[in-house]
Amino acid sequence: MNSRFTRKNHSIDSLAALLLFAMYVLFLLFLMLFGAGNYQASVKSLDTNNTLYTAASYITTKFRQHDIPGMTSLTELQGTQVLCFQEAIEGKDYCTYIYFDGSHLKELFTASDSRADLSMGTNLAQLQDFQIDALENTFYRITLTDTDGHCSSFLLHPGVPA
Repeated sequence: MNSRFTRKNHSIDSLAALLLFAMYVLFLLFLMLFGAGNYQASVKSLDTNNTLYTAASYITTKFRQHDIPGMTSLTELQGTQVLCFQEAIEGKDYCTYIYFDGSHLKELFTASDSRADLSMGTNLAQLQDFQIDALENTFYRITLTDTDGHCSSFLLHPGVPA
């Protein structure tokens, strides 16, 4: 009679261990699924912030590099509104154009006396919209909108404000 009771006890012990292991595996699967979802959401948020931050940082750096009054202007080139940063390098005048082509913020560096072709620009960031407004006292309002519709707007001034 003891041998039969012992066998049942071993079966119940095995079943309990198997059930505990199955619950552990199920817990790990749920943990991986929720972790992967959170990771994807975090990466998407970082990409969004990174695109706007990169474009804003790049434009701000250009303004700081060209801090002499009169060397920054808002003009139109080939029907596109462009921000022009002028500079002289070894006695020759150059212009850096920053503009929006419909899907990308672009930059074109060219000699001032050459005919600029905006299709030759280098992609800086993929955006949905880019607006430049010239304000009083040579301030510029820059508005960036990424492909997800997130917007960033800031004011910049070349040189020391008057």
